[in-house]
Amino acid sequence: MANKSLPAKDILETDVILIVKGAGEQAEDVHLNQFIRGFWPSVKSLDNRATIAQVTDELEDYRPSPHNEEGNTHKHLTEIHAKLPDPDDKNQRYLKKRIWVKESYWEPEVLPSSALGNLSKEWRMSSFVFANMFREIIFTRNTKTLRDLRQSEDPDQFRPGYAPGTRPRDYVGNYISYLILFLLVFLPFAPTFGSLLFLPTLISVPWLNGILLLSTVAAIWAIAPAIEISRMMYIRYKENTLGSLPGLPNWILFALIVMLIIDPLGYIRFVLVLLALQIALILSRRILWNYRIYANSDMDVAEYYSYEEQTMNGITKRIGKVDANWFTRFFLSPWLYRYFIFLTLPIAFVATILVRFLKWTRILGGLGEALDNLLQTALVGFMDDVVNFAMDPAQSHRVRSAVKQDIIYFHNRPDVKRIHVVAHSQGTPITYETLFQFLEEEYQEKIYTYVTIGSVLNYYYQARGILDEVYYERFPVSSAKKQNFHPEFKWMNFWNFTDPITEFYGLDEYTWFEQAPPKDQEYKRGRTSPTNIRSHSSLSKNHGEYWGNIGQINLPLAKRVLGDPRPEEWNPETVVGKVWHHIGVLGLSALLLLMFAGLSFGVYWLATSGYLKFLSDFFTAIQSSVQGVFNNYNALFSPKAGEEPSLVQKIATLAAGGPMKNLWQQIWIGSVAILAVWVVLDWLGQISRALNVGRK
Repeated sequence: MANKSLPAKDILETDVILIVKGAGEQAEDVHLNQFIRGFWPSVKSLDNRATIAQVTDELEDYRPSPHNEEGNTHKHLTEIHAKLPDPDDKNQRYLKKRIWVKESYWEPEVLPSSALGNLSKEWRMSSFVFANMFREIIFTRNTKTLRDLRQSEDPDQFRPGYAPGTRPRDYVGNYISYLILFLLVFLPFAPTFGSLLFLPTLISVPWLNGILLLSTVAAIWAIAPAIEISRMMYIRYKENTLGSLPGLPNWILFALIVMLIIDPLGYIRFVLVLLALQIALILSRRILWNYRIYANSDMDVAEYYSYEEQTMNGITKRIGKVDANWFTRFFLSPWLYRYFIFLTLPIAFVATILVRFLKWTRILGGLGEALDNLLQTALVGFMDDVVNFAMDPAQSHRVRSAVKQDIIYFHNRPDVKRIHVVAHSQGTPITYETLFQFLEEEYQEKIYTYVTIGSVLNYYYQARGILDEVYYERFPVSSAKKQNFHPEFKWMNFWNFTDPITEFYGLDEYTWFEQAPPKDQEYKRGRTSPTNIRSHSSLSKNHGEYWGNIGQINLPLAKRVLGDPRPEEWNPETVVGKVWHHIGVLGLSALLLLMFAGLSFGVYWLATSGYLKFLSDFFTAIQSSVQGVFNNYNALFSPKAGEEPSLVQKIATLAAGGPMKNLWQQIWIGSVAILAVWVVLDWLGQISRALNVGRK
């Protein structure tokens, strides 16, 4: 290496930024390039003399994973040289920095699997998360509860790195949860059940019959899973092992598939209503965001530097805030999203089976191949990475090892002073486990910044009870091992309202305190506690906007890497406490829910009542014109006895025919209509952008 010959005092101080990508089969350095597109302009805005280049001689002894067949061609670094003024130097001399940016590429560590296999694993995770959310809503373990458990003297209630033990009231909570779960899964399809089982003849009111029947069945059925899940939680906590994993039985999935096949229009209509309700909740939160009680996120999340509190003697003291209210977040928002995903998985199963049937047929084989490629991209290309890391211990170990190896390599270099980890989407659970659970203490001391963008950790936190048969707490709120990070270590998490991967909120569950009064004299946040910051929302780039978010992510990260430990962009000290906040959230949300529900049913009613007949007539006319053009083509180009007109004459006759003229006229009308809609939407977008200038 070039620096080996230099004396230690002359080694250029270097910071390393490791980029950890999300799910999907992307080539190496794709995400690194996305990061550079936002990070390099940020550095350049701070130092207009900064330079950037690719270097290869610095990684002569670097050994990529043996599974990365193309690793030898990617042994290079993006190197940036930049400066920042030294605030402690009166002569305003400059501090030099060398920044190395490298992608920690883990994709070769994942083995491919089938679409149906991935769907089965995803069903097990999603159904468990959906069922578990009800218990979390009824008997939530918010940060105040965790603080109280930590202060208690009962060792079975709180141990670092482990979930608190099962409380007696959890048994009741589990029963109520599974009762609600059963009704929510099957109640919307009560008429379908009634007609299927020929039960309307027993009672004069068919819909009442379905509700009574399902409620009775739910009350009886919920007893067994409630006892089972409660017992499993207790055994897992006490013995850290379990023979089988908890979750919903497969007959529920089969029943949903049957209802989808029997009444596809009604099933899809209900799923679309859930989608409309989710949009309504997001809009209501967006409108009321500036009037929230909690800063940065919905729940108890301390600021980057913590909150301010006026003490008795008039001295202002910064502390971490612990919530004192059970209503920490409008829980319907993430719950509706889980409900929506839960009901769309049967559609994915049916689509996969249908595509296989189409591929088997000769006539529709081409269509089946095209649809199969689309499903393979979604269910294999992306879902492979998620479910295999979550539920296959061997593959999760390989993936973590790729990231861990890079951290250890740069940690052992004497010229590297600090390491910054930037993880996107699926990369966040990979780096979370690597940093806080599997990285030895001696390799943690150079970890300076941990940035998570579009994190899927919310989902992994909810699903952690079903990830491994030999149980251990894979994604705990607190860490079971001692941490040895840099004294200025910070975890910054970014999310936005339109990103479904984050479930539309920050990593609220991961906030915890190592110390808290009255047991301790002051608050101390745990090292594994993130600071959540809501970033800009974008419908077109909802999950990828973070890479190009210069103002909130790239610029402050560049400042921090170049020597500013507390960039002002990461300190939004705005806590607005309005008494009517909850009333406003509930009231406006209810109004928007009714509006979107009415709009959804209204569109369906218009589509089926004939009031949108002009639209169907338009497409009918296009079909008629196309058929006429096809008939004229056959008449002109079919072989005939005798002298035939030339090819040019045939084309001219076809173009001058009535069906062709009608078709062109209809295409013109449709194009003008699309252009008009585009103009209106663009105008509304300009107005929206103008009104939101300067807003966070």
